[in-house]
Amino acid sequence: MFNMLFGLKDIHTVLANQRKIGGAAEADSIRLSSGETYQNPVFTNVDISKGHYVSVGFIDEDGTNIIAHVDQIAVIKGLQHKLICQLNNTFIKEIMVRDTLQYLQRLCEVNAGFITSTFKKEALKLVHDISVKELKNHNVSLPFPVEDKLVRLHA
Repeated sequence: MFNMLFGLKDIHTVLANQRKIGGAAEADSIRLSSGETYQNPVFTNVDISKGHYVSVGFIDEDGTNIIAHVDQIAVIKGLQHKLICQLNNTFIKEIMVRDTLQYLQRLCEVNAGFITSTFKKEALKLVHDISVKELKNHNVSLPFPVEDKLVRLHA
């Protein structure tokens, strides 16, 4: 799915299915009707009430956590679904890489000694999301070999 998103419904879909599809919803910028502009916002939440989108939460590249009512949004530019390793927002990228590595290490501990196809698929999906480079930078090893150039496994 790693491509352009077209609205709040798409952002909500990425957030709701984050564990299955990985990555995050990031825009080049978002401008509120008050004139405030935020660069490289990564969306963290979309609130829905009675079938209507009410508010969105995002973190900008300075690490500011903003929640805005949908009526306050003037323009969202360059909205895309990206892998964690592709994010331009370095603040949230570091947090997401750290969290993913912790989850991956715990996944390896739980599956120690048993390399099932399900475990391997999930582990490789996580590595694909953060990149093999990050895996090596943090000295994390998997109980099976991982190539530098991962080919996406189809479910």
